[in-house]
Parts: sequence; structure tokens; C-alpha cells
Amino acid sequence: MKRIYFFAFLTLLSFGACQNDDEPLENVLNYDGPNVTGPILAAGDYEAAARFPATATGTFEGKSLTEVSWFMGLLPSSCKVRIYGPGIGDEPGQLLYSADVTDRVQVPAWNTHELRDPLPIDGQELWISIAFTHPARQQSIGCDAGPNVPGGDWLFSGNDNQWSTYVQRTGESINWNIRGIVGE
Repeated sequence: MKRIYFFAFLTLLSFGACQNDDEPLENVLNYDGPNVTGPILAAGDYEAAARFPATATGTFEGKSLTEVSWFMGLLPSSCKVRIYGPGIGDEPGQLLYSADVTDRVQVPAWNTHELRDPLPIDGQELWISIAFTHPARQQSIGCDAGPNVPGGDWLFSGNDNQWSTYVQRTGESINWNIRGIVGE
């Protein structure tokens, strides 16, 4: 019986995973491909981020970040959208935007959060992140099949209070399913 539920869940996950992957990716800051899975992480606080250097944001200078889209597999106990400015070393800079979206997260599905106030893009580095908490070992934030694109797999873990790439932490080469939508 457990196998039936497991296969039903995998089928549901695969149908939900394809939902947003066919959208055109113009006016989008992203490194990821279609959702394939998500890592199983221990209980704790995490923040998955895509780091976009000035070379990536410069294309959109004069426009604004209007939405953030991400894939969530299993529901975490809390979820926030966060955007940071230019970092120092391997850490994001000043927090520019934060919104608690816990009550609006759909699973397994792509989620989109419209920023209360669009964030002007001035050609500087941006970190777009999804912060989440797991009450137990689980799989929540989505990722593609890789290979990793530099900047596409940053992960903060409350277990060691460190920002590091997922490939450095695990050896697995993926990109988070996190996308910044750009508008006028």
C-alpha cells in the first residue's frame, strides 16, 4: 500500500513540476531548467538563493523586479521570499525585501509572489532567495537536474550558520528553481 501512495505522489509531483516550465524566459533572472526534484534536508532553517552578479542584472538596468517564482515540493513549516543587495565575499548584502508567504504556498507546484513594491534594478548584484523551515527531515525547495551554473545553488543552513553552494556542501550539481520576474 505504501508503494501505491509513493508512486501516486511521484506522479503528482511530475505533473505539477511541468506546470511553469513552458513559459518564455525573457525578462526573467534565472539559472534553472525544469523542476526535477528537491534535496532532502534535515530539520532546520534554510535559505536557498540564486545570486545574480552585475553582469546578469545589467541587462535589466532601469527595469524593476516585480515577482519571484519558485517550485515547492513539500510544504515547509514557514516560507519567506527575500531579496538582498550586493554581497561581500560569499554572503548576500543588505536585505532589500522580505515577505512571509507561508499561508500562500501551494505544493507540489510553482508559486509566484508579486512584490508589494517593485524593486528597481540598478545593475548591481541581487540575491533572490526562498527561506524555509523544516520541522523534520524533508524535501521542499525544488531544483533542476543540473549541471550547476555558478550562482544558481547558494544555500544557507541554520545548522552551521554558513552560506555555501549546494555543490560545495554535497557534491551534487543542481540549480534552485528560483526565478526573478522583471517588468517595466
